Amino acid sequence: MASTKRPRLVAACGITALFTAFLAQAFDGRSAGATPPGTTNVKYDAADAAEYAQMWSNIYGPLELDAGGTLSVDKHGTTVSAVPFHVGADFSVFDHLKYIAVSNESFDVPETGSLEFSVDITASTPGTEEGRVVHGCYGPAFSYQSLSDPCAQPFSQTVLQGQQAGVVLNMVNFDTGQLFDWFVAGDSAFALIERLPSTVTGSPGTPLSLAYTQIITNVPVTSGKKHNVAIRYTRGPNTSTVEYFLDGKLTARVDNVGVPLDKQGVPFTGYAPSTGPGEPLRDRLDSFVIGHGLFSLLDAFPYQHPDAPELSVSIPVSERLFGQGATGTWDKFVVTTKTGVPRGP
Repeated sequence: MASTKRPRLVAACGITALFTAFLAQAFDGRSAGATPPGTTNVKYDAADAAEYAQMWSNIYGPLELDAGGTLSVDKHGTTVSAVPFHVGADFSVFDHLKYIAVSNESFDVPETGSLEFSVDITASTPGTEEGRVVHGCYGPAFSYQSLSDPCAQPFSQTVLQGQQAGVVLNMVNFDTGQLFDWFVAGDSAFALIERLPSTVTGSPGTPLSLAYTQIITNVPVTSGKKHNVAIRYTRGPNTSTVEYFLDGKLTARVDNVGVPLDKQGVPFTGYAPSTGPGEPLRDRLDSFVIGHGLFSLLDAFPYQHPDAPELSVSIPVSERLFGQGATGTWDKFVVTTKTGVPRGP
């Protein structure tokens, strides 16, 4: 997920001062049941389209909704459908975003403790293909228009089902460009960790050497079934860890957030090797916003970054849009904050 320069979402309307009261009352008074001391649960669900528009922003535009996609909101959740996808672009990361909404609330991370986002996702991704291979050509954006054109330096990669079309939960810190994501497809899901460069987010201080996008693990899921996904970031004096849960079970864990997996010697799927050392971000990850949407992830990292022209890959739109699409329902968004000694899984 990403785009070019964007306004900061971390609320400039006094949210820091209001946040303590907000947590005490829960969102719009809809507090969860009794919780252990030091734990706060906030429900972040909309009851209808009007309330959804107050709680979420399409900061990059309606995208697929302008191309025939649909959005509906009711007591059973928020459903977005784009079957097939119609939005594609051979430039930076613009192809990734089919639909995205970002919470208008920003949620603080305790200095010692954890912040967790969870939601129930039901996903359908018709038109995706097992073993799908995407073809392109090394070169600048828009330079490769058709597979029938001569290609001096061909590129190809096999993409997972969730890379072709995914129903996504995002945990985003726009100040640093650090993201944690769940991609849920028809019968598989993967956990993603990435830090997007300044050329994508507009946030200063993230050159290519500190950026990365890596799929941690890909796991099977039951098609058409509701799955609970959760992402928990925990920090303490010597802790900076993200954990990914699927249906209540720990699926992936990454320590020393900000340093790419391959630089830590942590196994991952191989998409995509980092180009620099990264940096620890424990002291800068003070808050996150929630994101959800429909995505693809077919590009080669580092996404035509101007500082690495030798790694730039052009992929024609015919390889990006091949009849695949996605329908996703998100229900029961919950934000859980725990203060105190960082806890394990």
